[in-house]
Amino acid sequence: MVTTRVSLATDPIAWDALVARLGGKILQSWRWGEFKQRHGWRPYRFLVETGGSTAAAQVLVRSRLGISILYLPRGPVCDRPDPTLAAALQTTLETLAQETRAIAVLAEPEDERGDALLPPVLGWRPSSVIIQPRRTLKVPLGDDEQLLSQMKPKTRYNVRLAFRRGVTTRVADPREVDSFYALLEETARRDGFGIHRPAYFHDLMTTFGQDAALIFAEFDGVLAAAALVVRFAQEAVYLYGASRTELQRHMPAYAVQWRALQWAREHGCQWYDLWGIPDDDEPPPDVSEEQRNVRSGLWGVYRFKLGFGGVPYTYPGVRERVRNPFLVSVWRRLRPLEG
Repeated sequence: MVTTRVSLATDPIAWDALVARLGGKILQSWRWGEFKQRHGWRPYRFLVETGGSTAAAQVLVRSRLGISILYLPRGPVCDRPDPTLAAALQTTLETLAQETRAIAVLAEPEDERGDALLPPVLGWRPSSVIIQPRRTLKVPLGDDEQLLSQMKPKTRYNVRLAFRRGVTTRVADPREVDSFYALLEETARRDGFGIHRPAYFHDLMTTFGQDAALIFAEFDGVLAAAALVVRFAQEAVYLYGASRTELQRHMPAYAVQWRALQWAREHGCQWYDLWGIPDDDEPPPDVSEEQRNVRSGLWGVYRFKLGFGGVPYTYPGVRERVRNPFLVSVWRRLRPLEG
C-alpha cells in the first residue's frame, strides 16, 4: 500500500531548496508568493509525497465578489510523476478550491513532469488563457569570452559599440526604482503596452533584496536604458526593460544586457532567462515594418533577445479545471480577477 502525505510548507528556506531540486523556477519561489500577496493574491504552498515521488505546488488564490481563481504559476513541479501522485495533488487542489469557492483552477507547469500531474482523465484540459509567455530564451552563462562568442555578430558589435560611444553601466541603488519607473512609462507609451503601478516595482525590489537588481546604462549622465533582473537558485530572469527613445542610437539596451549577464554570473547563476518570445520563429506576413523594428516592435524585441545566443525553451502551456462553467464564461469576458 502506497502511503500519501500532504503538508503545508512553513519554512521558506526548505521550500526554496525543494523547489530548486524539483526543477522549479522563480514563480514557485517563496518570495514570489510573498510578493504577490502584497498585490491581491493569497499563497498556499503544498508538499505532496507518495511512495518515492514528491511534488510541490505554490497556489495563488485571487478572490473577489465571493468567488476565486486558483493559479499555479509555473507549477506544479515534481521529480517522478505517477498516477498516485497526480491523484493526491488533485485532491489537495480540490479541497482548497472548495474552501475558497474557486470557479476554476489554472496551472502552468514548468516542464513535462509537472504537466504529467495534470492529466485529462482528472479533468484537466488545455486552456486558451494566456498568462505567462509560452516560450523563452535562456542564455548559458560562461566567462566574458564565451558570452561574446555565442552572440550573433551584430549583437556583439552593438555591445562593443555602446561602450565605445561612452555608455556606462552600473547596478543601481534599489531606491532608484522611481527613475526606472519613469523610463518604463516612456517605453510603455512608445511601444503601446500596459505597466503596473510604481508600488509593484518597489515591492518587487524590497521582497527579493540582494537577489534583485536594477541595471542602468547611462550616456552623458542621463539614464538611457535599464533592466530589472531577479535571481532564484541558478537562474536569473530579465523581468522588465526600458529605454530612452532619443538615446537608442548609442545602443544602451545592449550595454544593459551585457551588465545583466555579468551580474547573473557573479551571483552564481548558470542561466539567464530573457523572459518571453513569440510562439513562432517568424512573424506573420501581415506584421508591419514597425513591429519588426528592433527598437520598438514586439518582433523586433524578439530579434534583439535572439542576438544574445539563448537556447529556446517551450513550456507545456496553461491547463485548467473548470468548476463553474457559467461563471468562468463571465470571467473570460470581464476578467474581474486579474491583477
